[in-house]
Amino acid sequence: MTASLALTGCGSVEDNPLGVNTPAGDQAQPSGPTTPKDGSQADPVVNDLGDDPLNVGVDGAELCGVQPEDSRLRYTVMLHNPTLETFTLGEMTLGNPQGLDVLSSMVQTANREGHHHPAADTEAHETHTPAPTPAATQEPIGPPVPTAGYEFEPDAHVNIIVTVELAEGVTHGSADNILVAFSSPDRDFSVAHNLAIDVDATSCS
Repeated sequence: MTASLALTGCGSVEDNPLGVNTPAGDQAQPSGPTTPKDGSQADPVVNDLGDDPLNVGVDGAELCGVQPEDSRLRYTVMLHNPTLETFTLGEMTLGNPQGLDVLSSMVQTANREGHHHPAADTEAHETHTPAPTPAATQEPIGPPVPTAGYEFEPDAHVNIIVTVELAEGVTHGSADNILVAFSSPDRDFSVAHNLAIDVDATSCS
């Protein structure tokens, strides 16, 4: 038996995500790399995506789950890529796990329904109110595949599915968050999704 809980980490598109500069001077000039006076090639400009370009940490919650014998708990993190960058996903891990093990981290393509910013007083990680169906063609929902190496393309939506269980001989476990690992051609990211997980073998009290 597998229990499933949905989380949200969606965000809106940032203004001018490529950081395009306006040329100085009275007349606009074509932008492009400049060459120093000594003739050497100038270093390329690196786009500043910030520390959380996928808005992984915008939402948070505290959840308690019961894991009876021979069962697992599964948590789903919903993400949207609002940038013009393609990111490569890595392995998902738990932040400061105590008595909890990650069995697998999978990713599944998703459509736009359910990707929203709920009001502050709603429990976004436990329930979802579907957003209105967009006029554009829905993105297909594909089968889960391992997160490691998955190419997360611009404007795509995905569900990251993390399956956890209590460590052997343990009746209670916890974790501070889920660490979402991904990378761009320029840098690596590891951003905490602020979901505090509490798991017990018998009850949540």
